[in-house]
Amino acid sequence: MVDFNSKEGVDKFVSEKLSDMLNDINETYGPILMEELIDRIKFTINEFNEELSSAFNELKAKEENRQKMYMMIKSGDIPDKSEHSEEEVSKEWKDKIDKLES
Repeated sequence: MVDFNSKEGVDKFVSEKLSDMLNDINETYGPILMEELIDRIKFTINEFNEELSSAFNELKAKEENRQKMYMMIKSGDIPDKSEHSEEEVSKEWKDKIDKLES
């Protein structure tokens, strides 16, 4: 199992899995372009891993909130709608939209 959270894990994966292809690229385009390609591959792997971790963390948080709401509804402890003013609800939606757009 490859540890994509560590620099060594990514380096090992790139060198083991892409060595034949990288050797051909080195012979065709030279070491400078090969190094640039390796750096970009490593960057892409790290960026993908970070995005995936973030997505799973967000999914986990949403599921926890959903479970809390379900338990509140199941126990009959439903929040009163009057607790939130229209301004608060509008601000919450604006914040959600801003977060999605960024």
